[in-house]
Amino acid sequence: MGPSLADLGATLLYFLFPSPCRGCGGMLDAGRRSLFCSACWARMAPVPPPACPQCGWPFPSPRALEASPAHLCMRCRTTRVYFAVARAATLYGPAGPAREAILAFKHTGRDTLGRHLAELMAERSGPILADGPWDVLVPVPLHPRRERQRGFNQAAFLARHVGRRAGLPVAARALRRLRATPPQSGDPADRRRNVRDAFSVARPAQVAGRHILLVDDVLTTGATANECARALRRAGARRVGVYTLARVP
Repeated sequence: MGPSLADLGATLLYFLFPSPCRGCGGMLDAGRRSLFCSACWARMAPVPPPACPQCGWPFPSPRALEASPAHLCMRCRTTRVYFAVARAATLYGPAGPAREAILAFKHTGRDTLGRHLAELMAERSGPILADGPWDVLVPVPLHPRRERQRGFNQAAFLARHVGRRAGLPVAARALRRLRATPPQSGDPADRRRNVRDAFSVARPAQVAGRHILLVDDVLTTGATANECARALRRAGARRVGVYTLARVP
């Protein structure tokens, strides 16, 4: 991906008004991506194998799959999961560059940083696209009040970029959030209760009989993605997959 006018402008501003890397606090270099140096960007590595074949949660040891290649994680074995597969482009650690980059993107609306994150997501979309075929991408919606406050929906932003790379349409308003759920916190059961019946399909004709790839920025316990998938399946979607920029290990 060659430098854009936005990248060149950001480089010029950096030389005029130097600022530290948001990931490590060091100097930004020629390989920087917006507010992050090349070393921090390189730390946003793909999710390492092995992982749960359904939700993509990374297992702590390769020995976890020795007994059975189809072994599922505890959460997928004990919870009804409405999506067929979930994958992510990188890990979202408690103090890593992916977390800092996603927070900066969500809360400052930086288009250049968002474009770099979307490109990273598109570059690593091969595994989830191979789990298709997918007919349409559907972003996880924000509540209208939250979207007005933020100025954009980060999931829709990412979906548009991935869709362009994959040649797939995006149904940006197929799903709607019925109530403004509080920020997700607590254990997985609390998260599931928090989002129960919080989503509905606004345009059933866009999803009925189709293979839907749900797009979001971060997958934590999977409660939000699973509730969205439940709504999509109830509206007639044949199969639902999930692709996120990052995955909480």
